[in-house]
Amino acid sequence: MAQTSIITGQYVRIQQTAATVMQRFFAWVIDAIFLTIASAILFGMTESIAPTFYTFRIILWFFSTFLILSYPLLMEMFVDGQTIGKSIMIIKVMCLDGSKPSKMSLFLRWILYIVDFGIGLGIVSIVFSKNCQRLGDLAAGTTVVKLSKTQKPYILRSFEFTDHRYAPAYPEATHLSVRQIEVIEHLLYSDNAQQRGKLINQLAQKVENILGIRAKENDAEKFLNKVYNDFQYYSTI
Repeated sequence: MAQTSIITGQYVRIQQTAATVMQRFFAWVIDAIFLTIASAILFGMTESIAPTFYTFRIILWFFSTFLILSYPLLMEMFVDGQTIGKSIMIIKVMCLDGSKPSKMSLFLRWILYIVDFGIGLGIVSIVFSKNCQRLGDLAAGTTVVKLSKTQKPYILRSFEFTDHRYAPAYPEATHLSVRQIEVIEHLLYSDNAQQRGKLINQLAQKVENILGIRAKENDAEKFLNKVYNDFQYYSTI
């Protein structure tokens, strides 16, 4: 399977397995089945609710059409880069640098569906592009990656900085960008990173070099967690 780098920049490169054409195709089929059922229900309700109110029925028809057409965009925006089909196939949309796609990025890849699938260029682009990207992905800087079947939901588990007794140790953490903090967060809380221990050590050394500091902790993971919490602490005061 093709590999795609989802964390780059000044930090460590983590390889993820790109979703295959078949995985993306079956996700699309599942979504199509769901939308077929949903559209039948919505349009059926439209006809039954307002059989004699023509204008109201037209409004409901357009509203139902909008929901169906915007389904991929709305799902990927609010369900962490996944539609129902992608969730079942255990794949998701991510930026190439490992961060969560912005709403504008997701909108851009959604608007280009008509080019990718209307004239059939999407599959060609997925097969031949370096990071298995369709044209919408190329424009938005995203790709679709395969998740580990054992991966736990992506939930932030450390809110140490919210404790009123919390004492920050690295004011230099404020020099990091939000994107760089997302890289640290992703590695700390990802369960399917390859060679996680080695990558954490490498990332800790990078952070020390970039900030011009030396870790006070003997454990690289504790150091990164402290830097992450310090950044959040200073960002909320």
